[in-house]
Parts: sequence; C-alpha cells; structure tokens
Amino acid sequence: MLTDVLSVDVAKALAAVDEWLSEYIRRPHGELGRTGPVCPFVEPAQRADALEIRVRLVGPTPSQTLIDEIVRCGLDEFSEVDWKSGNPNLRSLLLVLPDLPAEHLHLLDAAHTALKPESVRRGLMIAQFHEKCEEKAARNPAFEVSHAPVPMMAVRSMAIHDVLFLADRREWFEEYASRFGARYRSGSHGIDPLLTEVYERARAAHASGS
Repeated sequence: MLTDVLSVDVAKALAAVDEWLSEYIRRPHGELGRTGPVCPFVEPAQRADALEIRVRLVGPTPSQTLIDEIVRCGLDEFSEVDWKSGNPNLRSLLLVLPDLPAEHLHLLDAAHTALKPESVRRGLMIAQFHEKCEEKAARNPAFEVSHAPVPMMAVRSMAIHDVLFLADRREWFEEYASRFGARYRSGSHGIDPLLTEVYERARAAHASGS
C-alpha cells in the first residue's frame, strides 16, 4: 500500500548511511588483509564533494525487474551528474534503498551479477551493500566486507585496484587493460605489487596482448 512507502523514515536511513560511512567505510579494519580504511576513496570523495547519495524507494512489492532497472538507471545517472569534483577517479553514486525488506535483499545481489558486465563496459564498477551481503574482501576471502545497515548499490569509476575484481573474465579484463594497461607497461611504478601480479597472471591467462 502507498502508506507503507510513505512510512519509510528516509532521514533515519540516511543518518544510518552517514554513520556507516564514517564509522566503518572510512576506518581501518583488522580483517581486511591490508592497512588503510575499508574504502580509501570515500574520505577523499567526500572532501571533494564527489559522493552523491540518492534515495530510491521500491514500494511494498519489489521485483527483480524493478531493482535491475534502478541500478541500470543509476549507471545512466552517473554520467549525467553535475560532478563538482574535477577528479573523475573520486566520483561515486550511492543508491540507497531504505524500504527494501530483508527477505528481498537477494534482489540486490542478483542485480549486481546481472549488471556488472554492462557497468564494466561503461568503465564503471558497481557494488551492493546490505546486512546479509556475502561479498568477501579482496585480500581476505574469510571476511564479508560489504555488510551495511541499509540496502545500497554503489556506482563508481573504475580504478586501478579493480584488477582484483576483473581478472577472472576475459571481457572484463580487456576493459580494464584498455584503461590501465599502459601504466603496467610503463614499469608499474607506484602500483601495488599484488596488482601487478594479478594483472600479469590475467594477461597470460587471457592472452589478450594487453
């Protein structure tokens, strides 16, 4: 019913998101498998006013089609935002779905799987966050890193560390290599040795010539 949608406390949800960003995402965590905050880009993005948060209400009967369309529209919206930051690497769009009930959180996971190929083709990365999310940390597969108090999908520009998430599939790796391969070919100066190792292993496996 419409009253169910109107009863959502959006302000409370956004306050929970803000606390999650400040107290979890922007802080180090002992199970990450590396030093630094959970996401090293969030604090610089917030300082540069490059983090956009948008609320999307799904109503009482969310479907996979609806959630997929919300995420797909988010990919379109990313390119249409009047970004205040001149640094494209800091730009992030956070789609907050405060009324997505716990029994439907799997729709976000399925949307991520369905739309990741499209996002990668656009040079973007998507990531889902919710209280039951089973996504693992890149350097510690025992740590479920994407737990959040409110369901969300993040859209951001592809970054050099994303080889950790794009090495397994040839088409994903080729998109990554088209954007970052030159940095590896120039001698990998300033690149984390783990990223170089993953890149070279993927390059050999896919025989892409990148």
